[in-house]
Amino acid sequence: MVFHLITGAITAFMLYTAVPGSDLFSWHPTLMTIAFCLLMSQAIVIFSPESSLLQNSSRADKIQLHWILNVFSILAAAGGFGSIYLNKEIAGKKHFTTWHGQFGLATCVGVILAALGGVAAKYSGTLRNYVRPINIKLYHATGALVVFSLAMTTMCLACYSNWFRKRVDGYLWRCVFWSPVILVVCVARQVTQSYLPRVAKPSSSAPAVTTERKRAQQPQQAAKEKAQ
Repeated sequence: MVFHLITGAITAFMLYTAVPGSDLFSWHPTLMTIAFCLLMSQAIVIFSPESSLLQNSSRADKIQLHWILNVFSILAAAGGFGSIYLNKEIAGKKHFTTWHGQFGLATCVGVILAALGGVAAKYSGTLRNYVRPINIKLYHATGALVVFSLAMTTMCLACYSNWFRKRVDGYLWRCVFWSPVILVVCVARQVTQSYLPRVAKPSSSAPAVTTERKRAQQPQQAAKEKAQ
């Protein structure tokens, strides 16, 4: 529940601070916060056995809501990217000159790659002749974790922008700065607990292979004993 309170509070606070529609730039923090802090985070945590708001829903329903939330997240991110790009073009400023801008660009590129991985994960059954379905889902989950981490890092860097520091300071600034870090830790914990135990399971054929090796070594050991 803490996860949902943080995402909701940060989104509401950013809407209040940015005042969407007041100018072209205002849509950048507004849409980016909605895209990554609200929609993408909820799309990921929907599979969490602890934090999901749909504990009793079927996995098929969760998957459907997962991709719906991500589609709207991508659309919001596209709007946020377009607003800051146009704003800088109008102002005659250079693009991607700060850490915030560079991490933001990497995040947007990563979102596209993660979306392609999501399509592959959804239809992993048809690709089983090439890659194990569990591996495809692991790659998608890991990639999504990287993208989400980039997005939250970008949010932390945004706290150092002139626009944000003029409007927020003190204890409230620290709360906004550390909130994305908490979200990343929660998502990382969910991904590692969901997939690493399944991947780390020893293959069922391992005991059989070990037994065969022991049987093959027995005649050699017997021959050595007779020779002695």
